[in-house]
Amino acid sequence: MSAGLTLGASYFGSRHLDHIKRDMAAIAESGCNMVVHTMSEEDMTYYPETMVQVVKASKEAGLQVFLDPWGVGRVFGGEAFSNFVSINPRERQRMELPEGELWADKACLNSATFRKMMEAWVELAAHTNAHGVFWDEPHLYYGELKPLFGKKRDVWACSCGVCKRLFRDKFGYEMMGQFSDDITRFRQATILGFIESLSGLAVSKGLINSLCVLPARDARFGIYEWEKALENKYLSIFGSDPYWLSYEKDMEAFVRGVSRDVVVLCKKHNKEPQIWIQGYRVPQDREDEVKRAIEIAHEEGVRNIAVWSYGGSACMSYLRSERPEEVWKKVSEGFIGLRGM
Repeated sequence: MSAGLTLGASYFGSRHLDHIKRDMAAIAESGCNMVVHTMSEEDMTYYPETMVQVVKASKEAGLQVFLDPWGVGRVFGGEAFSNFVSINPRERQRMELPEGELWADKACLNSATFRKMMEAWVELAAHTNAHGVFWDEPHLYYGELKPLFGKKRDVWACSCGVCKRLFRDKFGYEMMGQFSDDITRFRQATILGFIESLSGLAVSKGLINSLCVLPARDARFGIYEWEKALENKYLSIFGSDPYWLSYEKDMEAFVRGVSRDVVVLCKKHNKEPQIWIQGYRVPQDREDEVKRAIEIAHEEGVRNIAVWSYGGSACMSYLRSERPEEVWKKVSEGFIGLRGM
């Protein structure tokens, strides 16, 4: 059996403990020894003690447990609504335009109110007795504005009063409306500082930190210099998610290239590399690609491999694969195959 392997899947869609216990057993039987449970704002509000039981049931199944701030503030990945942005409209990410201002439905990472809520999220994560936190695709808003007349414009956030003050303190001049190199640097530093602050709190509570960044090193969405993310001393695991179907990329080249980059950087900074494999929205007759992607990540030296999500995402029609059972069968074959090497 191959030693030192962490193989896992994300899980969401149920808070019924009898159902969860069966699913955790099925996840373990499929070769996994790790699970990432989503913990949304809804979970914080209505399921806090249930999450304690969810973590306990998962650990009893032999799984290491990480918790994901799924869609919290709409600044992490995830198909979850945010109550925070509804009740705190002025704590959202602001866009400044010549015609006025717009507010994205995403929390400002420099908002003291949002940071306080995120600290409460970390406290709950520690209370559940999970092993760690999975910081899932933290990002800032970037999009296109298409007016009725005239050319479309790129719009970005955040340019709220707090962010403008911090920008002025850092660069010595006022933040302008045009996207610039200094603004991309400021936005990246904002995300990295936000994660470092929260991951420091997590470590103080006995939690392990794992960070997943988008596979496209695109300055528009925040973290474009991966190496700067690896400078976080509280970070133990670093990875990315080369979802080839979502990005319409060649599977072999995309998964291999991203895996190789992650491994090289993690080796340099003494972090554990992690790669996420697409197990959602998999078309019929392309399920073998999932198994092969798992093998490719392993070939490139990744020993922490996870799939989003359990069961081919059958529980959610928005993400459901065309043949979810077949997707999970291939995941199981891939994981058990690695276990037998």
